[in-house]
Parts: sequence; C-alpha cells; structure tokens
Amino acid sequence: MKSSCFALLCFLTLCCNAQKKEEFPSQKNVNTFEPSWESLKQHQTPEWFLDAKFGIYFHWGVYSYMGKGEWYSHHMYEDKDKGWNHDLREHHLETYGDSVQYYDFFPKFTAQHFDAAEWAELFKKSGAKFVGPVAEHCDYFSNWNSKVNPYNSVNYGPKLDIVGELEKAIKAKDLKFVATFHHSWEWGWYNLWNGLADTTNIEFRSLFGEVTPKETFYRLGKNASGQYDGIVLDEDKPSQKFIDLWKAKIHEVIDQYKPDLLWFDSRVFLLPEKDRKEMVAYYYNKALKWDKEVVLTYKNEDLEKGVGVIDLEKGRFDEKTDFPWLTDDSYAWNGWSWRSNLKLKTPQIIIQELVDISSKNGCLLLNITPTHDGKIPEKQREGLLQIGKWLTNNGEAIYKTRPYKTYGEGDTKLKKNHFGGVQGNGVTYKPTDFRFTQNKSKDVLYVIQLDIPEPNQEFTLTTFSKENVGANEKIKSIELLGSNETISWRKTQEGLKLKAPKKITGQHALVYKVNL
Repeated sequence: MKSSCFALLCFLTLCCNAQKKEEFPSQKNVNTFEPSWESLKQHQTPEWFLDAKFGIYFHWGVYSYMGKGEWYSHHMYEDKDKGWNHDLREHHLETYGDSVQYYDFFPKFTAQHFDAAEWAELFKKSGAKFVGPVAEHCDYFSNWNSKVNPYNSVNYGPKLDIVGELEKAIKAKDLKFVATFHHSWEWGWYNLWNGLADTTNIEFRSLFGEVTPKETFYRLGKNASGQYDGIVLDEDKPSQKFIDLWKAKIHEVIDQYKPDLLWFDSRVFLLPEKDRKEMVAYYYNKALKWDKEVVLTYKNEDLEKGVGVIDLEKGRFDEKTDFPWLTDDSYAWNGWSWRSNLKLKTPQIIIQELVDISSKNGCLLLNITPTHDGKIPEKQREGLLQIGKWLTNNGEAIYKTRPYKTYGEGDTKLKKNHFGGVQGNGVTYKPTDFRFTQNKSKDVLYVIQLDIPEPNQEFTLTTFSKENVGANEKIKSIELLGSNETISWRKTQEGLKLKAPKKITGQHALVYKVNL
C-alpha cells in the first residue's frame, strides 16, 4: 500500500535471509497442487520471469479523476486534524461538497482516449516484458467484466472491460500479461462507523462493505503499510462473506484472462491461512491445465516463504540473492496514480534502478499513472521510450542474464526503505559505481557503469584483484556496447584497469561486454 508517510518498519527477517538459498523442490511430474504450503512450494519460478527483468503496471481507476491519490476513497471519509492525508476531507468538501459520494465520481472515469493496442505498442517499445493493469485497488471497483461485483468498469465509468482489452492487446505483442490485486485492504476501508459515507442509496450500499470496529483498519499490522506483526484480533477478522468475495474476484480474473503473473499487494495475511492456500492452489492448478508457466507474487510474510516470488514495495536488496524477487516501484517519487504535481524520476534513474535490481537477481515492475480519460502523460511516455532505446542497445546485459559472483562495487550506498530493503530516493550514483551481470553460459560478463564518466577516465575494478572473487577470470576481450571504439584495459593484481572511451555517445549507463 502506498504512502511516503507510513511508520518506519525495518523488515529485518526478510533482509537477513537475503543471501540464504531458497529451496525450490522439483515441479516435474506434479499433476496437481494441494492447498498446503508444502505442496505449493513445489511450484517453480519460470524461466521467462528470470529472463524478463522489466515490467510495467499502472494504477488507473476512478481515483485518477480527482488527482489526489488512490487512497482518496478512504481519506474522503476520514475527519481528522493530523496524520497522513488529514486535509483530504477538507479538500473534498471545499471542491465537491459534502453531498458528493465516491460513487458520484464513477462517471468521471471515462477512459475516452484509452486505446489498448496503442498502449501495448508503447509498452513493447519501452522494453517491458510483462505488463498489465491494477485489476482492483481498494475501492471495491473492479476493472473487468465482473459477475460477482456489480461495481465494475463495464457497468459504470468507461463501460469497458479494461482488463480484457489490455489482456488481448498485451498478449498480441508477445508480452506476458499481469493482473494486480489490492483488495485485501477493502476490509474496513470505508469508515462506516463515523456516518460520513451515505449508505442510503440502495444502488451503492454494498460498495461500502460491512461495518467494522473503528480501530480495525489501522490496527491490522499496526500501520497502513500492511507489514504483518502476527496479530489479527478476533474483532478484526473478516467475515466469511468478505472472504468468499475476495476469492471469487481472483477466480474470475484467473478464469477469464489467464494472467501470466498474479500480483498481490500487502495485507493478504488478513485472510485465513486456509483460504490463502486455496487461492494459490487454484491459480497453480489452472496453470497446469493451461500448460502455462505462471508467477504469483506476495509481500512481507503474507504467504509462506518459497510459495511465490517475494515483492519489495519501493525496495530492493542490498546484496545479490540466491532466489528471484521483484520490486514494484513508481515512475513518480510522490504518487502511484495520476496527480497534477507528480515529481517524476528521470529515465536515467529508472535505468540505474533496473540495472541494480537485475544484478541482484531481481526484476522491476514499474508503475505509471494514466489520466482518468485514458492518456499516458507525455513525459512518462517519452521516458519509457528512452528506457526502451537504452534497452535496445544494451538489453543483452539485462534480459536473460543471471547475477555474477557479486552484484558490483562502488561507494554509493542505498538508503533503508520503510517498506522493506533499501531504495534509491536521494541517492546519486557516480562513475565509480559498477554493477555486474552475466549470460547463462557464463562466458560473457557485463560490467555496467551507472553514471557517465569523463572521456578516457580510468577505473580500477577491485572485484578482479588477486584476492577477490574475480581473480581467476581470464578475459579475452572487452567491448563497449553501441560503440566501435577499441576499449583500453588490462588486468593487474590490483584489479581490472578499465578506461572509458574517448568519445562517449550514450546518455545513460555504459555497458562493457567482457568476453571470457
């Protein structure tokens, strides 16, 4: 769940296990997955995901119209004088008035300029390999043609099956299709106890869910980031009605759209263990039936380790791991859905993030912020194309690669992230910061320089010194991707002496291809 103001939580257990070997028993000859952790751990992360490295998703829904964040439907019904988004209720009253309810914004989500094929073409050019929408955020509004939830994008708003149209367009571009779910947060999402939500409109009464104790929403995990603390009080546990609908929505998307990757936001721990196991088993068994290799991701300790791929929101590991993982992060520093005041990252920052994550055995799922009428903001569109151009020239150092003996070297250190792991906000890489990847046959090593050096500037990579992990590497030649210039290098006891080219044409990270 998204907020820069959530309480700090260090995620120590996960980070301490960063270098431990993740055991994946053989999946061969598995005819069915039982709803048990032991059985579900037999599912293996497919090769396509390990190869893909880069994906795109997007927070796009009713909340995109107001331009104040995807938590609008929650905070518009909170009357408070402090805390995160404490002034949103006041903004709502001043801008729209106290008679306007969240469902009154449904018609504003028009998607009139939405073109699934055009979007898919852009994603393909950006270099992404797996792509898809937020299927449902936390507002009870489904972006697909749902039979179990009347509040969906076919019945209201765009009057379109957004998930369905994107699924067809994305798969037509030979990309893997992603569907993300955030609806575990819907238990207690609307503050019905304070009387600010108008539940007298029969058409929209069930939109607001069931009445929960006043403290339930924030007591779960103790803070809004959804970090699991092992405690769900009896009075905070969801009803069977909520559990059944939670599963039914997931089953609909699985059955109707056959996603290659099913992504879950935090707070899935709220659901009983039995239902979590059954949900995962349902997806994995459907994949067996389809003869499709799929990925399921989770956050924190919402599932037992090894059942799926761990996802670190806005975070990454500070060392390489022996297990695959995912980072979901936003193009904007300060938002996940469209706002008028978004502070965007540069393409270089995103490329550096992708390189760093890839060197540590991870993948990046980048969020973009379409507008309510179906436009991808021009600066984000241009940035995606720049990333795609860099990947066109340097993608062999990212796609289908695996981590080297060490992820890299350099003095720049990432900062702790309150969602877990580390992150790059406020961090500036230098030309002395390098990351390493290698091809599967391990006869090519890629040395990626995260910032542009001065022409002819020489560097010593101590990873290859006589007492370090790369000491025994026998280098045949070194070339710079995208350049015909001969690269000057020599291997010494102090390390690999590498000289930058005389003419630097790249705007972003440089990739030296080291043939072993």
